[in-house]
Amino acid sequence: MDRRSFLVLSSSTLVEIAAEWARVEPRHLSQALGGQRVDQELLQWLEQRSGELRTLAAGPHPQVSGLIDAHLNTAIDLITQDRYAPAVGRRLHAVAADLAHCAAWLRFDADRHADAQRHWQAAVHAAHQAGDRDLSAVALSDLAYQATWLSRPAEAVQVLEHARSRTHSPAARSLLDVRRARACVVLQDHHGTGRALASAETELEQMHPQDTPPVVSWISMADVSADAGRCWLDLGDPGRADAAIGAGLNELNPRRSRTKAVFLTYRAEGSLHGRDAAAAATDARTALDAALGSGAARCVDLVSALIHRLENRTEKPIVELREYARARLAG
Repeated sequence: MDRRSFLVLSSSTLVEIAAEWARVEPRHLSQALGGQRVDQELLQWLEQRSGELRTLAAGPHPQVSGLIDAHLNTAIDLITQDRYAPAVGRRLHAVAADLAHCAAWLRFDADRHADAQRHWQAAVHAAHQAGDRDLSAVALSDLAYQATWLSRPAEAVQVLEHARSRTHSPAARSLLDVRRARACVVLQDHHGTGRALASAETELEQMHPQDTPPVVSWISMADVSADAGRCWLDLGDPGRADAAIGAGLNELNPRRSRTKAVFLTYRAEGSLHGRDAAAAATDARTALDAALGSGAARCVDLVSALIHRLENRTEKPIVELREYARARLAG
């Protein structure tokens, strides 16, 4: 693999990429390569840094994107030099897959969708070479999530079907089920939504931390509950949505500021359906603070879009919310 091809979009659709990955077993590198080998100490250092950077990427650390890119470039350089034994090659590809996956999310949060897609595709490819089915499946599920976000839910469902057929981890399957539910909502498939959410809960109950890949170690019932609430809200059941989103927020790790901003925006929308302007304004204000604190443009845009839709509302809490948002966004 050359450096340029590692991150270049192919002409295949996401569905074709997913189908090919699901059909073919991850292959071992065919032969030991001669010449100078990759230094084991350097490889171990890259593996350790990859895990640390994944943790940092979950928080409001603006410098982490450059660090992840630098480490990813190093891993790609080592891969393209072709000077390693097969076992080392798999480990190098695993590092590249993990870093490309992190880099993709940072770009997605910054609304750089084409760049995010390239990195997720690179993560799928590298994880395939490393023999890591779960990371491949999760990266594919991220591509599906992006497709739903960009109003391509049918494509998302197809990608998730391929991804789910190959993953070993209950936590990964739960994540895929939640994302399938979100895509089914957009398709107005009530039965498919309910079935996917029920499966997500069942899978999560089978999750054991010691057997869970790091790439999905973050998922919890908080995520399943809040995403279920978003589904019920979009399907016209605001009461059920409020209970589910509230449960998700109560269980959410407080350090996950980006997720908190998204969940609070969901609940604010639900409060508007219930004509509770004060509750909606409170949640939207807190969501905006969390989004700005996270530095994720995607989250800021989500809250801002909700507030913009309230431009003609005259209730005092909503008017005060608009004034607060203008001041915060101007600063």
